[in-house]
Amino acid sequence: MDAPAILQSYLDEGAAAVLQDDWPTYRDGISLPCAFISHDENKIVATEDDLRAGFNSFRATLRAQRVTDYVRLVEQASRIEGDLISGSYVSHIMAGGQRVVAPFKSLIRLRLVGNRWRATSVTNGLANSRWPLVRLELPADTPPDTPAETPAELTPKSEGPK
Repeated sequence: MDAPAILQSYLDEGAAAVLQDDWPTYRDGISLPCAFISHDENKIVATEDDLRAGFNSFRATLRAQRVTDYVRLVEQASRIEGDLISGSYVSHIMAGGQRVVAPFKSLIRLRLVGNRWRATSVTNGLANSRWPLVRLELPADTPPDTPAETPAELTPKSEGPK
């Protein structure tokens, strides 16, 4: 399998694990320690407890935003060596056909550990993000079928002119 296909398979499995609250699958896809890099911080997640806290926080955020679809699409990926892949992807987080946040780009490195590809670092293009992801609550008076507004602090920063 080529690098883009490996990365897309990895991203699909991870997104499904998050939406289905499948901690064992999510955990199996991360190599500890793992670097999480964002606009606001660089964090090394070294323990399973810290990883679980981040997973639980992200799940809570998705539930609070009534997320129905979490799609991550590979932009590019290449094999740096036989057991290392570097790539980029765009995330789309949707709630009933409405965007929860604007699409945002991330960079990832995967390492083959045994027969399993695992993330060793993720650079998140979402503005004001940190690990674990800050939980976003819907206002108490929001009807259940109303999509959430995109909070300003989660709007991706402009990459400038292209």
